[in-house]
Amino acid sequence: MKKFRFILLALSLIIVCPTIHAQKAKNTGSKKGKGKYTYDITFNIKGATDTIVYLTLNYEGKLMLRDSVKPSSPGVYHFKSTKKTENGFYTLVAQKRIQYASFIMDQQPFYMTMNLDTTGDPSKITVKDSPENEILIDFQRHTIKAQKEIADLNKAKKYAETHENKDSVEFYTKKIEAVDKEMKDYINYLIENHSDYVFVKMQKAYMQFDVPEFKDADGNMDNEARAAYYRAHYWDNFDLGDGRMVFMPVMQGKVKEYFERALQYQEVDTINKYVDMVLEKCTDTLVYQYMVNYLSHHYESSKNLGHDGVFIHIAKNNQLKGKCFWMDEELIEKYRKRVERLEPLLIGQHGKELLIPDTNDNWHSSHALPKSYVILWFFDPDCPECRKETKKLRALYDSLESAGTRNFDVFAIANDCTPERWKRYVKEEGHPWLVVGGNKGNIDYLEAYNTYETGNPTMFILNKKRDIICNKRIPIDMIPSFIEQYEKIEANKQKRDQRK
Repeated sequence: MKKFRFILLALSLIIVCPTIHAQKAKNTGSKKGKGKYTYDITFNIKGATDTIVYLTLNYEGKLMLRDSVKPSSPGVYHFKSTKKTENGFYTLVAQKRIQYASFIMDQQPFYMTMNLDTTGDPSKITVKDSPENEILIDFQRHTIKAQKEIADLNKAKKYAETHENKDSVEFYTKKIEAVDKEMKDYINYLIENHSDYVFVKMQKAYMQFDVPEFKDADGNMDNEARAAYYRAHYWDNFDLGDGRMVFMPVMQGKVKEYFERALQYQEVDTINKYVDMVLEKCTDTLVYQYMVNYLSHHYESSKNLGHDGVFIHIAKNNQLKGKCFWMDEELIEKYRKRVERLEPLLIGQHGKELLIPDTNDNWHSSHALPKSYVILWFFDPDCPECRKETKKLRALYDSLESAGTRNFDVFAIANDCTPERWKRYVKEEGHPWLVVGGNKGNIDYLEAYNTYETGNPTMFILNKKRDIICNKRIPIDMIPSFIEQYEKIEANKQKRDQRK
């Protein structure tokens, strides 16, 4: 029964927080004499005294103002415009910011008359000239009725459970299941008979799909196979070829659920595979634009290790391939420079060797240290955060050294400071690791490791081959577990490769 309550909650979003946009549906209402307008909508609101009302488009949970009018007569509000606007899920908002009603603008030109009162009660709403909105209002009525029935039945069931009346509990459970089935049957009817309506497409997108049970060679449940099936079929009920879906309430939630939960902790190659799969399904230009913009921002700004690699993959295969028609050359060039700056620092890339002198002007290589792992530690001696984090690194270093388990060296680079300050700092602190810096080096090390952008302190971890395995600063106390996990992953990869 939890499943049913979830479905109702999702579907009832159109009642409590309506939304959003469209592009391809049919409005079969009368259009006589109205051809010069992109939309011509009349609201007859019984009891309304508003001196102004607002027409808003809900996009990603926000109501965006699209128009406003004063009453043409008491309780009558007439919106009309010759300007093109978005198709989608709109909300009529009262002067006091109360939501009066929601409706779909399914194409342009669009014509509709809606009769309602100030309560927003769907049972008191009638619609003329818009078949899709008649369906929407009918759906709202069904949803409210089902919600009330479920609430009453759950209350009765809880009472029966409290009094340990098993027969009554079973009775109310079956009643709840019957309401569940009735609502599902109604939604299936809408999908079968009105599949071109964007509102109905939204209901289909909300529907959960069954994930088969997969077994491994030993007959145990193969959860990874089930997860892979879920990722591959997640979008089966979502029409990514209909631009109107960008502005439906379902869009943001479905996208976030997929990329910020289902794919959140997958390996970069796996994420890239599904990013490409989804973008290929985005056959509508508006959906494609929305998805590319969302994915680029999400993975570029993500703090997860490896997600910058996804951003690079997206940019190289979309923005830099000339597919993003909405971007000008200046913006494309910014993407190009960002890719050039970040790509050499991705996990798996070979770290650039640094040759930098110490305080005695003896030169040292970041790649010539004896331990299996090297921590490149970029810091500024006068930076409070650097000092705090460096003390933590020293404590970890000393504790592992005492235990005989230290498997990394630290190559500390004092950047953004004068040689005098750097040398004084080294003398005062007396760190057990190699500290280099100043204004000398085989390359511009600040540019090479992008510390101009990341600031101080910055951390990179290199493996035995001096490839980058970590390109973001992680909590100091997590370094040992990070290296341990990395070694486990590498060992598993080797086993898989040997089986092939």
